[in-house]
Amino acid sequence: MGNRHITGTAARDAAHHRPSEAEAAQGSLNRQVGTRLLFENSAVRVWEVDLEPGARAPLHCHALNYFWTCTEAGTAQQWQHTEGEWRMRRRSYAVGDTEFFSYSNVSPVVHDLYNDGDTTLRFVTVELSTYM
Repeated sequence: MGNRHITGTAARDAAHHRPSEAEAAQGSLNRQVGTRLLFENSAVRVWEVDLEPGARAPLHCHALNYFWTCTEAGTAQQWQHTEGEWRMRRRSYAVGDTEFFSYSNVSPVVHDLYNDGDTTLRFVTVELSTYM
């Protein structure tokens, strides 16, 4: 997700429309799954995801097993591309919510994340090395 965020009207528009083919092509190559890399070694990469209200993290690709934990509650919308199809979902997150996902280069997932709430939304995301 890098440090690039879209804010204001552009973010609200982007959150409501399916990503373009050009953005999807770039997103499938983007392995920055957080806004800031906190730690990296041969076993894990630990990311912080920090989205202010109205901020949108760009499309990015998960090709490793990973889990996230919510550290600051809020709501978000997400476009996700899996199995050749785009799906939009909206979700509320509470502090302590944690989920694990299993992905690989054979079965990656591409998605964005748009904070459509009134509070800052934060997560810690941990990618696990394929060698574990």
